[in-house]
Amino acid sequence: MSSAIYVITLDPDSSRVQELLGQLREQGLTGEIFRGVDGRGGMPALRPEERFCRWKALARHKRWLTSSEVGCYLSHLRAIRRAWEAGHDRVCILEDDVVLEPGFARVLTELGGDPELELVRFMALRLRPRTVVRPLADRYRLVRPKRGTVGTQGYQLNRAGMARLLAHGSCLYEPIDKVMDHFWLYGLKTFLVEPHLVWERPSPSLVNRPATPPRETSWLQRLIHPLFKLYHSLRRHLYLLVHRREFAAASLPDSSVGKTPRLH
Repeated sequence: MSSAIYVITLDPDSSRVQELLGQLREQGLTGEIFRGVDGRGGMPALRPEERFCRWKALARHKRWLTSSEVGCYLSHLRAIRRAWEAGHDRVCILEDDVVLEPGFARVLTELGGDPELELVRFMALRLRPRTVVRPLADRYRLVRPKRGTVGTQGYQLNRAGMARLLAHGSCLYEPIDKVMDHFWLYGLKTFLVEPHLVWERPSPSLVNRPATPPRETSWLQRLIHPLFKLYHSLRRHLYLLVHRREFAAASLPDSSVGKTPRLH
């Protein structure tokens, strides 16, 4: 089974990137640097298979994506596309500001090529009700959240998950972690490992810093926004109803599940 580990970074020579690659080697894994798309200096150019869906952005969020958000988005989308085109059965993607827990490699091996695990996140920024699926190596367990857990610091996609994300995510209208959070729009089976397998170093975010002032919305956009929001809500509730057995007995964790300072 073919797999890859990509470390997304804008600074391949930085000490934190080299430290992360070293942590992977210590656990018997090989990471490959994937140079990210830098949107801090202006809006990145899109490739033919990528497109902006500005009407969706305005309808859903009442603003366009900033150039930094687009840079982050394209970094992940293109890393996933590279893995897909290389024929990998699964890909693990890590941002360069994470630290691995000692059990990372063992859990990665145990997750293997299970076709049900289309997306497995290794950390989260939000605590959500979730259903415990099964125990994993050491003290870890696999859970299935009912709602998006926010963040793209570390995750794994199998072949089916790559296909779903590339098909749905090639239309850019919201941040990349929101695309993953809205799994119910395109049927992506999403899971999470608890306690978290990675945690992020405290650092200022570049992605959430607007590069351009928000555009003033028109009366039509202000009218469409609550309708689009209602549509999303109905889609989510319908998905949870259809898949209610998969989310049975969902509850919040009863103890700490991660070291990331922003987790709440």
